[in-house]
Amino acid sequence: MYSKDVFLERAQQALLDGAIVFVSFLAAALLRHSGTILNPEPGRHFEIGPYLFPATTLAVLFVVLFRYERLYRARFGRFAEGIRLLRGATGGTMAALALTFFYRGYSYSRATVLIFYPMVVTALIVARSFYRRYRTAVQANPAARRRVLIVGFGQVGQHLGRQLLELPSYYELVGFLDDDLAKSDARLEGRRVLGAIEDLGRLVGEQAIDEVIVAIPSARRERVMEIIGTCLRSRVAWKVVPDLYDMLLERLTFDQVGDLPLAGLRGPVIVGFNWALKRAFDLGLSSILLLVASPVFLLAALAIKTTSRGPVLFRQTRVGLRGRPFTFLKFRSMRVDSDSTIHRNYTGDWIYGRTGRESGEPAPRSVGAAAAEPAPPPQAAPANVPVAAGVHKITRDPRVTLVGGLLRRTSLDELPQIWNVVRGDMSLVGPRPAIAYEVERYTEWHKRRLETLPGITGLWQVSGRNALSFDEMVRLDIRYIETWSLELDLKILLKTLPALLFGKAY
Repeated sequence: MYSKDVFLERAQQALLDGAIVFVSFLAAALLRHSGTILNPEPGRHFEIGPYLFPATTLAVLFVVLFRYERLYRARFGRFAEGIRLLRGATGGTMAALALTFFYRGYSYSRATVLIFYPMVVTALIVARSFYRRYRTAVQANPAARRRVLIVGFGQVGQHLGRQLLELPSYYELVGFLDDDLAKSDARLEGRRVLGAIEDLGRLVGEQAIDEVIVAIPSARRERVMEIIGTCLRSRVAWKVVPDLYDMLLERLTFDQVGDLPLAGLRGPVIVGFNWALKRAFDLGLSSILLLVASPVFLLAALAIKTTSRGPVLFRQTRVGLRGRPFTFLKFRSMRVDSDSTIHRNYTGDWIYGRTGRESGEPAPRSVGAAAAEPAPPPQAAPANVPVAAGVHKITRDPRVTLVGGLLRRTSLDELPQIWNVVRGDMSLVGPRPAIAYEVERYTEWHKRRLETLPGITGLWQVSGRNALSFDEMVRLDIRYIETWSLELDLKILLKTLPALLFGKAY
């Protein structure tokens, strides 16, 4: 769904919610004072005037609370939507009770608020159910749908196609065009490549296309202008994906100065009040975890000390917020004086997209790395360091001790990082802390993952971890930084627990 349709839908939902709150409050006041409910003063005439202002105030407050609950920005299942509606309505009703308690300009009945609460919750849930059916009916109506053809079946074109197919909208994806002969019969969820770009004019008429989207940002300007010229001659609407990094397209923000459009990147949301809220949450929970996990700390320390020589804790300089170095703590899981060359070489291969593949299979370059400089030659892993296909990690590392292997499989070696959280070097949830020699190989877009405190766990750990490439990990980190909420942190922490219990954390 395009931005103008998203805006209209959000506006419709907000106006509908506000109208329901306004009417529900007046109806509750009418029921309270007309003698229909509770019969407080039989025969007394109900004056609606004094209730118009609080009804309007409540309508605005509910819409603001629902916006905070993201009820106008995301799609939820009915149960999740109902929970968010209930939370927002509860907050608004508590505010109404506070208003009746402190306001002395008019004697508002608190019974009105008690009648209002179940009435408005029921009305909102019913209205949203009807609105959902209305929206589905409109989107399913052929007269309201726009048939779309995407020019380009590359990474950007396929991503755009998935968005149109997965997100409910008024746009019906008909198919793709691409000049690559190898893609002549390629398909994406039933939508296939219908022909070459030179067939655009013919297919617009044959397929009754309403709009063409040019999704080949790497194409020459002259080629794009030729495609636009064909659209103009065919009298069909067109849009063009701008020539920017593919992985950044979904993270653009747009502004306008006069008639000049401006594009930029979204910034991190973990700033100001959000940063303070996240920090308070980290301090509170990490302090509790330090107390609860103290027996585990003791047992792990004894096991490490009695089975191998060397210190209990492993200390390493890591790169934190905005490139600031800090001392990173873990339980030692390797033998003392282990050579870091194995990990250094493997990290380079991971960043450059050489890991997680079958032997001899060509490895695509990391988008960021490819844009920066030629990749250094691959480093051959020693014969005693198995590299698993399909995952991005070293398996059966010979440097790891017996106890260290157990700690790693359960991620108990990460427990000392709780102290890093208390000190303010890390957060409970965030991007994985980077090593200096990793950052040396980052390109500029990779460095965006350093815009917040690193975390003990994060989206990467609960979204596939070792099955993900380096670029996929960075995209998850950037998504987290741009969409953070306290609720997201709680969800990640809850998903981390079963990963630890079932041994899927490493």
